Amino acid sequence: MADMQAPFKEKVRRVLTSVNPNGKSFVMADGEPEDILILNGCRMVRLWQTNDVPTTVPATSDPTVQGLGRLPADFSGTRFYTAELPPGVKIPLHQGDTVDYIAVIKGQLTLGLETGETLLNPGDVVVQTGNMHAWENRGAAPVLIMVCVVGAKRRA
Repeated sequence: MADMQAPFKEKVRRVLTSVNPNGKSFVMADGEPEDILILNGCRMVRLWQTNDVPTTVPATSDPTVQGLGRLPADFSGTRFYTAELPPGVKIPLHQGDTVDYIAVIKGQLTLGLETGETLLNPGDVVVQTGNMHAWENRGAAPVLIMVCVVGAKRRA
């Protein structure tokens, strides 16, 4: 895993809580998750996932040990992850049958749409609703975003 992280700078500490056999809340995991994927030149760290909405609580295990991978065609759950986009990264136009909540944490990110572009800064939030979109880091510093993807059904 070390060589996958070499060009990337951001570390994420995730504190995962649940309920122990005695019915008391506790910390199940604390540290950087091991589920890391390099995709389109970006480092993605999966923080959590559910396979369906609604899901069942409390958690009995950490689902992020299964491997991030791509979303299945019939995706009906959630994925929560960070993505670090190094300078110069361009992700071409794409879309999915999802609602994506994206928050810019560090850096400047250009959101490309079929009708134009929008520059995003730290603190900005984007809600994608199954539309075509692209990403580009035109700056000199890495961009860090947090993303929550929710499965959706496309209108006919």
